[in-house]
Amino acid sequence: MEPTVLPVLEVGTTFDADGRALPTAVVDGTNHPEVADLARVHAMEGVGDLRTEAMRLPTDRPDVGDALLLGVRMTSPVIAMFVLVFDLEAHRPMLRHAGELGALVIAHTPPSSAGDDHPAWLSINLDGDALAAHLA
Repeated sequence: MEPTVLPVLEVGTTFDADGRALPTAVVDGTNHPEVADLARVHAMEGVGDLRTEAMRLPTDRPDVGDALLLGVRMTSPVIAMFVLVFDLEAHRPMLRHAGELGALVIAHTPPSSAGDDHPAWLSINLDGDALAAHLA
């Protein structure tokens, strides 16, 4: 099974029902229903077994910054794998926040339409220490 690779289009904050600010990564799930549907599965079946792994991808090009790849592997309630690609320079503050909380929300629709669409977004737990090691 090859993981789906999803560039992070923008980052921001989602507020949960208790008013807690959660770091959020926005991806385009339009052509990736196997990933976009995970939020529904998560809501219906529970969290299941999910693991993450981060990897810094340096570049030798002066016009392109380093990337941070966040691999996500779910083994229950369904099997799924995908990789989020972050622009390390632009997304570093949000990634630090995610590492501190040990959590990340993955939005499959733009935040500007969330008020009207009420989409289900996927919230995942992260290994915050492992993520932080790649941000230094």
